[in-house]
Amino acid sequence: MNKQQKDKKMKNKQPTATFCITGALEKYKRVDAIVEIHNKTNARFVSGVSSRTDYLISSRKDTSKAKKAKAFGTTVIDENEMIAFINAGNFPVKRV
Repeated sequence: MNKQQKDKKMKNKQPTATFCITGALEKYKRVDAIVEIHNKTNARFVSGVSSRTDYLISSRKDTSKAKKAKAFGTTVIDENEMIAFINAGNFPVKRV
């Protein structure tokens, strides 16, 4: 499959999950993390947490955004967990 076919297939693919990133990442630039996750999962990224957010990637678990995410039932993960999912090639699929 060439790059053009791959791009077309990904463009038509439904997002697998909705992500929000908050706080500073140490090992990734934010944009690099977004690109890596999107390329592997076709994930959608949002700037704020809501009941429709599947994952919050947060450097700390005690922030107001992390507390709000937990109240919504959103999975809160840290950068190391994010990297493990990226290396594995996928995130567990959630609702969209």
